[in-house]
Amino acid sequence: MSGLRKIGAPFVVPGPSGIAVRDRLKYLTGEDERVLRLVGDHLGTLASRDLKARLSMSPGTRTHSRSVPRNGTGE
Repeated sequence: MSGLRKIGAPFVVPGPSGIAVRDRLKYLTGEDERVLRLVGDHLGTLASRDLKARLSMSPGTRTHSRSVPRNGTGE
């Protein structure tokens, strides 16, 4: 052999399992807007933590320097 690895059998990757809803909310009260902003902030925080955790699992893929120490205290 020429040292090349053998190609595996092809397979189909399943499509996304979630759904996305894109719509405009109409006739919101001030309280509705406040609650939606709080929910959005919370979901954004969760997404940020998830991304941080995923990046910390594979430190070899980062090419930039860190501005915050790994312990997260900023010290």
